[in-house]
Amino acid sequence: MRKSIPIPDTVKEPDLNLLSENIQRIIPKIEASLTGSLLWYSQNAQYVPDSMKIISIEHSGESRYKMRYSFRWNVFNGCLDIDEDETTTETVNFEYQPGQLIFDFIQTEQSTSADEL
Repeated sequence: MRKSIPIPDTVKEPDLNLLSENIQRIIPKIEASLTGSLLWYSQNAQYVPDSMKIISIEHSGESRYKMRYSFRWNVFNGCLDIDEDETTTETVNFEYQPGQLIFDFIQTEQSTSADEL
């Protein structure tokens, strides 16, 4: 799923530090897409707010980049005496165009029976 996010049109081709600064500012807009569905881990898994950290950004081609990031998630189940925090590291590809970043998010939503028809 591609998602376009507007950013300040600062320069033609920003350096990696400038990209990192701009992405850090828009994290709240893309947090849900970056974490995806945590059902793969547990039905009780929840994203820990404000735990998203950019690890690195690499140039991968003309106006194309790869961002490596991490975030924490928590699983709590009082009946099973489980209260654990985990950290996950993921990557996302994106494209820079003047005034916007276009992210290529991977959909991680669990399929429903209606999707299978």
